[in-house]
Amino acid sequence: MVSGKLKPSNFVNKLEFGTVKSTTNRNSGQKVPMFVPTSGQIRYAPRSRSVTQSDSIYGTDLQETRIIAVRHVMDVTDDLKVRFVKTGKVHDIKFISDDESNTPITFDYITITKEPVGVMDGTG
Repeated sequence: MVSGKLKPSNFVNKLEFGTVKSTTNRNSGQKVPMFVPTSGQIRYAPRSRSVTQSDSIYGTDLQETRIIAVRHVMDVTDDLKVRFVKTGKVHDIKFISDDESNTPITFDYITITKEPVGVMDGTG
C-alpha cells in the first residue's frame, strides 16, 4: 500500500479524532462549527505514495488525499474528522485501512482529504 517501514522516530506530530458540532458564538450569537475531540492526542507518521501508486489514483477522488499512519485504534471510523494539533486544521477521513493482525504493535493507514474542511480551522 504505502512505501517504507514505520519506525518510532517517524511519529513526530500529534492529531486528534473528533466530530464537528455547531455551537453559538458568545460574542455574536451566530452558530459556528467547532471541532469536538472524541480521543486524546495521538502521534502520527505522514506517509507518501510510490510513483506507481500516485499514477494509479490519478483522476480519481483519491488524487487529492494524504495518508497518515497511527497506532491501531479500535474506535476510529470514517465518520470522524482529524485535527492536527500543531496547525489546528481539520480534515475529513476518506478511508481507513485497519491492521487486524494478531501482533503486539499494529498500525492503521488513514487516508484524509488534502485540504482542510471548509473555512473552519478547528480552533475554537
